[in-house]
Amino acid sequence: MVEAQKGRAAVTRRGLITAASKYAPLVRNFARRELKSRYKRSLLGWTWSMLSPLSTILVYSLVFSVFFRAAPPAAGNGSQNFAMFLFTGLVVWLFFAGMINGSMGWLGAIGDLRRKVFFPPETAIFGSALALAVQSAIEAAVLLIVMLLVGNIGVSTLALPFILALAGIFGLGIGFFVCVLNTYYRDVQYLVGIILNALFFLVPIVYPIGIIPEQHWGLPIRKVVEWNPVNQFVAAARESAYLLQWPSLTRWGILLLYSFAVFGLGWRFFAQRSMLLSEDM
Repeated sequence: MVEAQKGRAAVTRRGLITAASKYAPLVRNFARRELKSRYKRSLLGWTWSMLSPLSTILVYSLVFSVFFRAAPPAAGNGSQNFAMFLFTGLVVWLFFAGMINGSMGWLGAIGDLRRKVFFPPETAIFGSALALAVQSAIEAAVLLIVMLLVGNIGVSTLALPFILALAGIFGLGIGFFVCVLNTYYRDVQYLVGIILNALFFLVPIVYPIGIIPEQHWGLPIRKVVEWNPVNQFVAAARESAYLLQWPSLTRWGILLLYSFAVFGLGWRFFAQRSMLLSEDM
């Protein structure tokens, strides 16, 4: 037990990059395994990774743009396309929320395997994250194809993959905390589900931020929403891929700070406890 804890502390001190390079083949194997099993025995297979977000976009576009008549800001090409506006924000959200939702089953999924063969538990976690990144890349590719077809694409669109990567790192950092806490308290998975459902509508993903009042009950509601960490990633993605504007240096600084600060804290929290948790699985 003591030696295991010392080993984990050593990995933390050496840093994540060294550990990642050492176990990169194992991470890739876990990612490949998850990708193969994700749509196993499904007739449409990976087509669902495109149909699922497209159906969500169709429903929300109908509700908010037709029923509630929510008008998005003009895109970079001058048009107002609610579906594109929604898709740009949804791609970021799905990647971020997927990291957190997936984290709650990370250790449980490898419990039986680790009783037979020893391997660092974070390898399976990074493998799952890599598999999710592949799915997110497919969704982003669909978005870029749509943008190309409607003529709303520019040099700033090149920033979208980097913004998505930072959003994934941010979500993964939170996932490390959730993974550990959910192993101790199963209530966490239900609480996280409630929080994510609420956060989806508290962040202007399915509606433009302009419909939020500047103040309500004496509180600067719009400012609070604007500075929501998740909204920073959504806003940056929309600036680059929808408005065709480069995010400001301030925006980039905020994204980098949120992503790597949360990831670093989450990784340290997980690394100090993962070995003990593995024994309790």
